[in-house]
Amino acid sequence: MLLTERQGDVLHVTLNRPESYNAVNPELRDALVEVFDAVEADGVRAVILKGSGRGFCAGADLKAPRPAKPGVATTQGMRLSTQKLVRSFLDCPIPIVSAVHGTAAGIGLTLALGADICIAADTAKFVPAYAQKAIIPDGGVAFFLPRMIGIAQTKNFLMRGKPMLAPDALRIGMIAEVVPADELEAAANTAAEELAAMPTVTLALTKQMLAQSFETDLVTTLFTERATQGLSAITDDAAEGTRAFIEGRQPTYQGR
Repeated sequence: MLLTERQGDVLHVTLNRPESYNAVNPELRDALVEVFDAVEADGVRAVILKGSGRGFCAGADLKAPRPAKPGVATTQGMRLSTQKLVRSFLDCPIPIVSAVHGTAAGIGLTLALGADICIAADTAKFVPAYAQKAIIPDGGVAFFLPRMIGIAQTKNFLMRGKPMLAPDALRIGMIAEVVPADELEAAANTAAEELAAMPTVTLALTKQMLAQSFETDLVTTLFTERATQGLSAITDDAAEGTRAFIEGRQPTYQGR
């Protein structure tokens, strides 16, 4: 139900439950966590996340076993399951490109929009699928979506529950790029290969700073800049970048 294929420095990760529009069940969730937790140690320099079949991800698998009594069991289950995936995905130090076709809904929104770069087919649509089911938005969308598109657009999207087509998502800054459906794979490959060629330690530190940027003040941000700049300055890639600039050539980064 989860396919992985290493192509050079890029890991292609494919949700492979096409019969359920790649709905996330416990087994798929745990497999995703295992992949995202391991990519840095495996030497991967970029990840492409995509879905098989007719859509990207329809959200949580509602047919998966659920507790007979909600309440505390549901709360505890979310902490140990869905939120474990969210942290593993959003905290992954390796750049992630999501390639979205068809529908992204529920936890699929997190996997699509929470990626560092979201590229969507022009026929893709993003479905909040929360309020209509009388459930609270989960997967961290209430955290990162207002930071992406503002509180007004987030309320309109989540509370009215209307699907948003990819061109409209691009217009309000929800995603990075829209391409014709038959060009989606090539566009995602290009973006991932560009990221894989970058100094990945620097990218990881940049991701960390941006994740904290809405939770801190200028003084703290400037302090973090000094600390992270010091870390990046001692990498082999920093020395290579300087040499390449002086020699008038493209740098070759090794991710260390």
